[in-house]
Amino acid sequence: MSSETNRPDRSVLLCGLVCVALAAAASFLRPTLGDSRLVPSPSVLALLAGLGLGMLPAVHSRLAGAAKTLSKSVIPAAIVLIGFGMDLRPLLTGGALGSTLLVVMVGIVVAFAGAMLAGRLCGLNPRASLLLGAGTAICGNSAIMAVAPTVEADEEDLGLAIGVINLLGVAMLFALPPAALAIGISGEAGGALAGLTVHAVPQAIATGEAFGEDVVHVATLYKLLRVAMLVPVVVLLALVLPGRDGTRRKSGGVGVPHFVWLFVVASALRASGWLDPEVSFGEHTRPRWGWLQQSGSWLLAVALAAIGMTLHVPRLMRVGPRFLLAGALAVTGMVAATMPLVRWLFG
Repeated sequence: MSSETNRPDRSVLLCGLVCVALAAAASFLRPTLGDSRLVPSPSVLALLAGLGLGMLPAVHSRLAGAAKTLSKSVIPAAIVLIGFGMDLRPLLTGGALGSTLLVVMVGIVVAFAGAMLAGRLCGLNPRASLLLGAGTAICGNSAIMAVAPTVEADEEDLGLAIGVINLLGVAMLFALPPAALAIGISGEAGGALAGLTVHAVPQAIATGEAFGEDVVHVATLYKLLRVAMLVPVVVLLALVLPGRDGTRRKSGGVGVPHFVWLFVVASALRASGWLDPEVSFGEHTRPRWGWLQQSGSWLLAVALAAIGMTLHVPRLMRVGPRFLLAGALAVTGMVAATMPLVRWLFG
């Protein structure tokens, strides 16, 4: 009995050691590939390594569940540590907060509208389209799972929506940076674009990292602003969407994840100046907040390696073509609408 009980813990520990090794290998490999911003970041390299390892049947069957547990545990810590690199003072001065929230809200509205329109064109039912809209507009799988009870989604639609959002989220990791750089969006504007358009939290942060490690906190901030919209979106859907029996649905008590508030606390500590004194380790010298942010980036690579091990490529490739087309149209519309807004915001 005890050995069976301890086995999941051993699997998570083994998976953690493997993911740490993959993240370390990615961190060492990245500098050897050149300085081009088009070269994948260490986090994306770790994702690819985890994906390749997870395609081995023996690895996937034994460690996929542990990898999912590990990623869910590591991602909140990584986000909070990255928050120490976010200086909130520029956002809170000169009316920047109002402009930022406006851009976030426009992106969310466009994503939902695009998903509903694309879903109709592709022959999906409205509830399935709402699942795709939530995953595109807010935060990937988490938003889909939060919205599903409210829209009373079918299990098949739920599974297909999650598969499509995962597939498109991985595609965005590689497609968005070169597309943005091709039209002159880079630096903090690129990080903001990643945070405003990429599906899941770790995917958005890793995509922002492609625009420079010094702007990863910008991608994190904009992504978490979208995550914070999950509560009002679920409540709004509960108020306006009738149930299958004609009654109104309840929001189900969905709340903002705790790591969002801890991210704000970390950012406030950075803004206070308490973490500005520099600390040296070996040949490297950084402010205290810089070391904390660096630790968060490294943990993000560990989490991405774990996420890669959970993905089953053949299954993702078998998702319904209509779902895939609708999701691709929705995120394309969101990116197209957000790019000029980012230019305006950072112009």
